[in-house]
Amino acid sequence: MHDVAERAKVTPSTVSRVMNGSNLVKPNTRQRVLDAIQSLGYVPSRTARMFKSGKSGILGLVVSAQHISELIYNAGFQALFKALTEKAHALGYNILVITSANADSDSFFDVIKSQAADGFIILSPSGSETLAAMLDEAGIPYVFNMKYSSNTEDIYYASHDDMEAGYMAAKYLLDLNHSDICFIVGSINGQVISFNSDRIAGVKRAFSEYGVPFNEDIIVRVPGQMEESYAALHQLLQSRKPTALMISNEITTVAALNYFYDYGYRIPQDLSVIGFGPTEFFHKLRPKLTSVSFDIGWSSGRMVEMLLQRIDGAAILPEPPRKPELIIRESTARKGI
Repeated sequence: MHDVAERAKVTPSTVSRVMNGSNLVKPNTRQRVLDAIQSLGYVPSRTARMFKSGKSGILGLVVSAQHISELIYNAGFQALFKALTEKAHALGYNILVITSANADSDSFFDVIKSQAADGFIILSPSGSETLAAMLDEAGIPYVFNMKYSSNTEDIYYASHDDMEAGYMAAKYLLDLNHSDICFIVGSINGQVISFNSDRIAGVKRAFSEYGVPFNEDIIVRVPGQMEESYAALHQLLQSRKPTALMISNEITTVAALNYFYDYGYRIPQDLSVIGFGPTEFFHKLRPKLTSVSFDIGWSSGRMVEMLLQRIDGAAILPEPPRKPELIIRESTARKGI
């Protein structure tokens, strides 16, 4: 620091103020210090640009403390994190993981407003419409990792066509002569979030086309964590004997496979199973699971691009959802075979 001060002909305390972003330094003095910092190689040029532009070069990835395990264990979030990081690095940004105490909008907002990131990618919030309104009012750039709201004004996400996802999974099972189907969906505080509501609407559409009655008990809500999912599956399969399951959460899918192994269910002879999520994950399971798969690389890349556009003040148009793909593997079979 003394070398920088000597070259810029200022005191070390002035250098410290510049490096900490203080507004107490005159513009010409600040510029001399930044020039000295760069010429002496004290910090990367990005840091100097940060002081000039007010940008940190950091994007915050925000997740609640109770959902941090999903970032570690959930294959979908793992794929998302990898793709987000690669895209951000390619565009000159770093990803900083930030945790909020709870998944509610107030907790997310409190942690977001205290961070010095340029913008935020937000995972798994509840009350997302309220959170979006709070962030918009505060002028904080953000995107969600998927569609969490049915509000048509909430366009800051890139996702796949979840209604089509539910439809194609249900249609495939109906084509295999399954009619006693259960759809296991994750919930937050007992509420089904909007992307699962869209998948349920797709299931209803397929049932209607095939003339199969749709009863609400087809939908089984589980918290989405491993132990709770296992217990919910046990309760379901002790009271009902569906011939096929659709599972809308990767952690619940693993819990289901563990349960089938523990209780001697043969897949697909006793029960056909379809998962939802990244194709690589289901390919690695045993048996290899039929799945409705999503292009995580595309959605992650688009989220980063959208967030950077918001940071720069550019207008954002709604991102059309991308159609998922049904990949048939070993876990589904025609009923009775």
